[in-house]
Amino acid sequence: MCQARRLKDLYRGNQKDPPIDSGFVDDELRDVIYESFLSQLPDDAVAALVQGVLRFEVPTGTLLRYSGPEERPYAFPRLVADGLLRIVRSGPDGRTITQRYQRRGEVSGIPGIFLSPATRNTGHTDALMRTVYYQFSREVWRRTAERDTRVAVALLTELGRIAELSMEQMANRALASMRQRVVGQLLDGATYADGVDPVAHVTQQQLADGVGSAREVVARVLHSLREEQLVATKVGSVILLEPERLRAELNVP
Repeated sequence: MCQARRLKDLYRGNQKDPPIDSGFVDDELRDVIYESFLSQLPDDAVAALVQGVLRFEVPTGTLLRYSGPEERPYAFPRLVADGLLRIVRSGPDGRTITQRYQRRGEVSGIPGIFLSPATRNTGHTDALMRTVYYQFSREVWRRTAERDTRVAVALLTELGRIAELSMEQMANRALASMRQRVVGQLLDGATYADGVDPVAHVTQQQLADGVGSAREVVARVLHSLREEQLVATKVGSVILLEPERLRAELNVP
């Protein structure tokens, strides 16, 4: 971890010490906070939220799990400092769909702050490249939101923004072209590892079932993607040669 300093030394514009001792915050966290919705909050509110924060650096393909005193089935606040995370939802039949991608300065896990521990979680998060993220305490964020309306309003505002983006993405998928549907299925089902191109282990028939079309239609889309050198195909799998260009086709926020 970068050399740490007290939060009161990091927020140089405020002459007052934070009312709550937040422990230590490194330069990296300070900088990414400035790029997140947390930058809208006054220093004392941020000082409260960073209590107990943990820093993680994970390699490509890592399935992120909660790290704390006990296992929890629901999400927790997470802020990305570098890299790219994918938040995925799973259906009863095992098929998955990407809920959103999380880049630098973006926070996930806000709903989990207010959910009961018994709430069933159908999602998971994995790293699509080497990623650095900060994990915050769910309990700290909840207690702070309950006593500080500034924090509660900031969380609600960010939730509203994410909900609007999610609805826009759902509408785009529902109205997407066949090519976009196929690309979306490939991105949703891809696995990632350092040093190699992402691979979607899926057959043409499975792709067709996923997009609600015929195998012949999917085969034509894959042929077009191969011609553009966006993918390569093998028996039972599709290699994503240009994942960022593919994601751009979906206008993913």
